Amino acid sequence: MKVMMRMIMRFVPGKLEQGRKLLDEFLAIIDKKYEIFSGTSVRKYTPWMGGGDAMHTLIMEFEIDSLTKLAEFYDKAWVDPELMQTTSQWDAVEESHNVELYMVAQ
Repeated sequence: MKVMMRMIMRFVPGKLEQGRKLLDEFLAIIDKKYEIFSGTSVRKYTPWMGGGDAMHTLIMEFEIDSLTKLAEFYDKAWVDPELMQTTSQWDAVEESHNVELYMVAQ
């Protein structure tokens, strides 16, 4: 079952650009080592209107072929030394993040 993953990231005020750069580096590592995004690019958005903290928020969406593939990715990613090197850097720029998973409505 194909799923769409949506992540809403809120950055510390003044740290959005630094956070975007770190995110791009993080995604480049994932793209190089793992085949998780179903050959699709990650779509990134910032809220334009509708409330919330648009100045400090980034929303990403990407598709994954299956929940199994997502679980296998996380099993590997949590112990990947290259990805883990970025962990301490996130604390300085990220205020919060929320992950949502969607399936195709039948």
